Amino acid sequence: MPKKRRNNGRNKNNKGNSIGVHCNNCTRLCPKDKAIKRFIIKNMVDSSSKKDIEDASAYNEENSAMPKLFVKNQWCVACAIHARIVRVRSTEDKRVRFVSKYRPDQKNELTKLYRIANQKFVESNNPFKKNEEEEETN
Repeated sequence: MPKKRRNNGRNKNNKGNSIGVHCNNCTRLCPKDKAIKRFIIKNMVDSSSKKDIEDASAYNEENSAMPKLFVKNQWCVACAIHARIVRVRSTEDKRVRFVSKYRPDQKNELTKLYRIANQKFVESNNPFKKNEEEEETN
């Protein structure tokens, strides 16, 4: 049988078993290292109400901060795909790894098998797509 993913869809790293977490959507028990996780920071108060609250507040703006809501969402793979949190990728795109932390001086070397997370990708820099010029010459 061919191997579909080099990490078998897990982030286990020689651990044996990992604890289970419940999916936020369907409450299915899913291994913690396999679950799709997103950390979300939201303002508790919307921007229109925020101004009214700051005007009515007895505290000055520098000393007080509006509260924020910190939530870590965890989904099973099926719910994450259904809710379009993650997308199905082609075989060539699965080889590309997304990094969120990188050294700015090493940014030029990330173009081959690494991409910077949450950044638009330009088609001309795709290392897997053959150039039309190369195909014509062959």
